Amino acid sequence: MNQRPSAPHLPFTSDTADSSRPPEPGNAARGFSLYNLPITETAASLGARRALMSRKSLSVEEAGARARERRREASRIQRFDRLGKLLALLLPAAGSVAWLGSTHDSIPLLLAGYILSGLAAAGLIARLTRMPAAARAPLEHYYLPNEQLASAEDIALLRRLAQQDGELDAVTTTWWRSSAPIRKGDVALAVEFHAAKRGGSGRQET
Repeated sequence: MNQRPSAPHLPFTSDTADSSRPPEPGNAARGFSLYNLPITETAASLGARRALMSRKSLSVEEAGARARERRREASRIQRFDRLGKLLALLLPAAGSVAWLGSTHDSIPLLLAGYILSGLAAAGLIARLTRMPAAARAPLEHYYLPNEQLASAEDIALLRRLAQQDGELDAVTTTWWRSSAPIRKGDVALAVEFHAAKRGGSGRQET
C-alpha cells in the first residue's frame, strides 16, 4: 500500500524522433549562405563569381549607340583642333585691325582687317563643315576591347571551360539563349572565374 505509483511513460512523438534523427544532406545544402562559405572559397573566387553573376548582356543596338557617340566625340575634336582654335582666335583679332583702320582713317589697315576677317571666317567654316577622318572610320573601330564580338577561338575556349566546370556551364547556358551576342568581355569574365576557382590567373588560360 505504501508503494508509489510509477510515473507514466511519455509517448514517443515525431518531434522526438526528428531531434534524434541525423540531418539529411539535402537539409544541410539548404542551409548554405554567403555567411557560411566553404573553406575552398577565396576572396578572388568570390569576386570573380560576383562579376560573372552581374554580367550585363550588351545588345547590338546598345553597342552601336556607344560606338557612334565615341565617333561623334572624336569627330568634334578633330574638327575643332589646334588650327580651328587658331582660326577662331584670328577672327576677333582681324576685327580689331579693321576697327583700328576705321578709327585712324587708315585704308590699308582697314583693308587688311577685312581681308584677314574674310580668310579666317572662310577657313573656320571649311574646318567645321569638313568630314574628319574620325567620321570616316568604321563603327567597329570605336568599340572598346571588351565590347568586341567573341572570335571563334574565344567561343571554343568558353565551351571548353564550361565542360570543365559545372557551375560555369550553368551560367553560360543562359548566354547562348540570349539574343545579345557573346563578347570578349564575357569570355574574360568566364576565364577569370575559372582561374580564380583553381587559384590561378586568368591570363594563364589564354
